[in-house]
Amino acid sequence: MIKIGIPRALFYFRYGEFWQHFFRNLGYEIVVSPSTNKQILEQGLKYVSSEICLPVKIICGHIEVLKNQVDAIFLPRFVELNHGLYTCPKMIGIVDIAQIQVGNACEILSPKIKDNFMLAHFQTGLKLTGNPIKVIKALNRAIPYLSHHKKLSNSEDHKQRILLLSHFYNLWDDFIGKDIINSFQSCGFDIATKEDLPDKVLKSDKGFAKNIRWVYERELYNAFQYYSDKVAGICNIISFGCGPDSLIGEIMSKQANEYKTPFLQLIIDEHTSKTGINTRIEAFSEIINRNYQSKPYLTK
Repeated sequence: MIKIGIPRALFYFRYGEFWQHFFRNLGYEIVVSPSTNKQILEQGLKYVSSEICLPVKIICGHIEVLKNQVDAIFLPRFVELNHGLYTCPKMIGIVDIAQIQVGNACEILSPKIKDNFMLAHFQTGLKLTGNPIKVIKALNRAIPYLSHHKKLSNSEDHKQRILLLSHFYNLWDDFIGKDIINSFQSCGFDIATKEDLPDKVLKSDKGFAKNIRWVYERELYNAFQYYSDKVAGICNIISFGCGPDSLIGEIMSKQANEYKTPFLQLIIDEHTSKTGINTRIEAFSEIINRNYQSKPYLTK
């Protein structure tokens, strides 16, 4: 049986369940790389420059783990989503890095996703099976898994709530997000994320959001606007070297200051330490607690 590898990184954290069910319904064996660890990251560092953002370094490590275990690695080239909104150039180019990285070890299945998400997957399934009916059935069975989003909010009324503002591929990768989540929870906060919000909010083009042409940065900004007066504080996780994150993060930081909402930017890379994260979050929690005295309505 043909083995198809799926890296447990980047887009996996939004589409991974869908991909696994799609390919299994087509009759293929799926191999998902293990959770990110230090060894996987170190493998990825060998294939990209130090200026590249952490998520790309991580996915290169996952590709290295998979390339000698599978016949093909599924790595779509996400270009355009939601009618004219784009992913960043590094995400578009990761396919080219992967093709150089794997050489002849395996094939890279890299359909171009340019606005029509389902068409790209249909074409991939058709290429593999040559059977359009089988592909359509596999897609229909997998579609329910597109709506599976992880959530952290525990709806405990007595807890102060903070917005943990991050791309899904950072927050839900345990190597990046776990220590940050644990640190906030240990400080007694309930956590809201943009995954708690419906697509109509995240994709809105109202106000300044219409000027943002990066699809995932628009999601961040819209979540920021929605929660800015509903939470006790906001923590924005930024990957070092990410231009779009840095630009939108600076805009949100200035607006949070105008709203008088405590705002913390955590810039992460492969050198970020758990101790450093905990120290900054503990200091931020003190700021929130002082500010909270004048905003008692921020409990849910």
